[in-house]
Amino acid sequence: MNQFLYIILGVCAGLLVPFQAIINAKLSTQIGHPLVAAFISFSGGFLVFLTLMIAGPVKFPTMAQLTSFSPILLTGGFIGSAFVFAAIFAVPKLGSTAWVSLIIAGQLIMSLILDHYGILGLPMKSINIYRLLGTVLLFTGTYLIIKF
Repeated sequence: MNQFLYIILGVCAGLLVPFQAIINAKLSTQIGHPLVAAFISFSGGFLVFLTLMIAGPVKFPTMAQLTSFSPILLTGGFIGSAFVFAAIFAVPKLGSTAWVSLIIAGQLIMSLILDHYGILGLPMKSINIYRLLGTVLLFTGTYLIIKF
């Protein structure tokens, strides 16, 4: 896949984030509890991936494979859970635009650190003046979105 298609994929995934946050927050309101809403949300995702794995040509990992990698690689689901749970609380109070701008700001800070140090096997990309300027501009935009 060429880089342009990855860019389109990233933009399309980004287009879904506000919907996910709003839908989960509204589900929480209707269900009456954020934990139940998050559980329902993740159950839906679980069913999608289970169906795709059963229907597709997926080779399930062996027990030896499952126990051979670092436990840190199992934290993706916990991180996703924290993200959804935070959105359920914050979106009704902040709105979708402020929430998404804060998410992007947080992602940018962590991504700068991860790239700079090559954490988790990433290629090292040093923090430089241009990356810092981009971060400052993004935070300026985030401030303006939240303030006004």
